[in-house]
Amino acid sequence: MKGSFLKKLCLILTVVVSTSNLIACAPKNFSTEKGTATTTTPTASSKPEKITGMFDTILKVEDGQAKVVEEFKKQTGIDLVITNPIHNQYYEKLNLAFASGDIPDVVEMGGTTYSAYANNGALYDMTSLVEKSATIQKLSTVTMDSEKIGGKLYGVPKASGNGTVTYLRKDWLDLNNLEVPKTYEEYINVLKVFADDPDKNGKKDTFGTSAAGLFSDDPTTTPDIYLREFYQDAYPDFKLVNNTWVDGITQPEMKPALERLRKAYSMGLFDKEIITNKTTNVRDKFYSGKVGAMSYWAGTWSTTLEDELKKAVPTASIVAIPAIKETNYTSRVPSVYAITSKAKNPEGIFKYLLEYMHDAGKGELLFSRGVENVHYKVTDGKATMLTVKSTYFFDPTLTISQFKDPAIIDPRISKSTKIFEADSQMAKLLPASAAYTKTGVDLIQSRKEIISKVVIGQMTVDEGLEKYKKDNQVIVDAILNEFNVAK
Repeated sequence: MKGSFLKKLCLILTVVVSTSNLIACAPKNFSTEKGTATTTTPTASSKPEKITGMFDTILKVEDGQAKVVEEFKKQTGIDLVITNPIHNQYYEKLNLAFASGDIPDVVEMGGTTYSAYANNGALYDMTSLVEKSATIQKLSTVTMDSEKIGGKLYGVPKASGNGTVTYLRKDWLDLNNLEVPKTYEEYINVLKVFADDPDKNGKKDTFGTSAAGLFSDDPTTTPDIYLREFYQDAYPDFKLVNNTWVDGITQPEMKPALERLRKAYSMGLFDKEIITNKTTNVRDKFYSGKVGAMSYWAGTWSTTLEDELKKAVPTASIVAIPAIKETNYTSRVPSVYAITSKAKNPEGIFKYLLEYMHDAGKGELLFSRGVENVHYKVTDGKATMLTVKSTYFFDPTLTISQFKDPAIIDPRISKSTKIFEADSQMAKLLPASAAYTKTGVDLIQSRKEIISKVVIGQMTVDEGLEKYKKDNQVIVDAILNEFNVAK
C-alpha cells in the first residue's frame, strides 16, 4: 500500500502493509500526554488464569500447537489463547486488532512497528520489571540493549536476531580449484567462474549469485542483508554516525557501493531477475543447482539449503564462509514479545510467560523444542526431533539465555552460526517518527527504484544519487530531525 497512509497521524490505527516495507502507528488513545507508554510499579505478581497472545513465527496448528498449549497449562495452570495469522498477513491483523479494540495481552512485533507502538503508548513499559528480574538480567546484554527505545524496554527479545551468511557451492569450488574467497577481489573472481560453466557441463546455464532484490524490502531485516559483499561499509538506509542519525544513501561510501553493484551486474555475475526476485524464487534457483553463491540465514537454514540442493544435484555441497575482509555480516534487531498497555495483569504475564520461556530450563525447552514424545524424544539425555519442524516459538540454536539444548545439533548448523557470530555486528533500531510513519514507505520505494535503475544502467551513479536528493530531501530532513530528537 503506497501513498497517503495516515490522514490524521495516530488518531486511529492504520494498516500499512506493503511489498516495500511495513510501518505502523499505534492509536493515540493509548498514549499519555507526551506520547509515552504508561508504567506500572512492580508488585507481587498474581498468576493470571488466562493469557491471550498474537504471534507470528510459532509452531503452527498442524504441527502440534495445541500440544504446546496443553503442556503449558499442565506446567503453569494458565490457559494460553493464541491467535496466529498467516505470516504475510500478520502485521495487518495485528494493526486491525488494535484498531478494533480486540487487543491481546501479548504480541510479537519488531522493527519500526515496535518503535511506533511503544512511542504511542500501546505497549507496557517493562523496564522496571526487567531490572528486577534475575531471569531476564541473565539474557544477552547486547541483544537486550538493541531493543531499548529512549532507554526503556517495551519487549523481551524472542532470541538473537540472527542474520545472513554467504553460502558457496563447495563442489564448484573444488571442481575449479578455487579457495574460499577472503577479499572482494577474490569473491568476484569466484563469481566469474560460477557464472561460466562451473559444473563443466559445456553450458553457460548458471548464475554467479542471486538475491531477493538489490534492496531488501523485508521489514524484519536490513535492506543490504543479502548483498553485504557489495554494499560493504555503505548502508542504504538511515544509520548512526557519531551518535547522529544520517541518511546512508547520501553518505560518500554509497557511490562506490553502487559502482560495485553496477559493474557486477554488467559483467553478468548476477541473476538477471535479481530486481524482481522474492526469497522463494532465490531459494528455488539455488535448489535447482543454478546459483553458485547465496547469502541466507545462518543456523538451521544451512541444512535445509544443502539438503534441498542435493535432491536436484546429489553430488552438491555448500560451505558457509566468513565475511570478506572489506565488510561484516549484520545481525538484525530481533522481534520481541511485548505486553500491551491494555493487559490487566502485566506483572503476572511477565513472570509466568516471558520469564518462563527464557528460564534456560523447563519453560524454554517447551517454547523452543515443544513437547516430549510429541515433538522430540529423549534417549540417554539427548533429544532427537520427531518432526521436521526445528523451531517452535523461537529457535533454540539462537537462545539468548544459558539454555542447554538437549537436541542433537547438525554440525552444519553449529558451523554456520559460529561463522556468523564471529563476523557480525548488531543493526540499530530506528527511532519512532511521525514523519517516517507518514512517508517512509514511499521513501523506501524511491530508494529501491533508483538503486535498481542505476545498477541495470538506466541511470549513472551520479544521476541516481542526484535524483534521490532532489525527490526526497524534504522528507528525509523531516525524518532525521525527529530521529535525532528522539535519540
